[in-house]
Amino acid sequence: MQKNARRALALRAKSPPSRRGMTAVGLRRAQQFSQGQNVSQETVRRTLAFLTRARTYYRPGQNTPGTQAYLAWGGVAGIAWAKKNLRKNKK
Repeated sequence: MQKNARRALALRAKSPPSRRGMTAVGLRRAQQFSQGQNVSQETVRRTLAFLTRARTYYRPGQNTPGTQAYLAWGGVAGIAWAKKNLRKNKK
């Protein structure tokens, strides 16, 4: 998940302004996840919700705004992390 967020930031940095993905929230999330910062349970829920919706914009191997945004929130690893985290904290 951290690796995906770092990759998203690197892809975004290499892109011209017109091809940069991520909202301000997505950019903040990428920074948090890339640094391994703790996040609230609300953020975990939002992460899962976003990744579930944004999967359709992800193009592996392509530097698209959708790929940047999807990876910023952790990508496939982020889905697994969020589900595990939510299950663990449900108990």
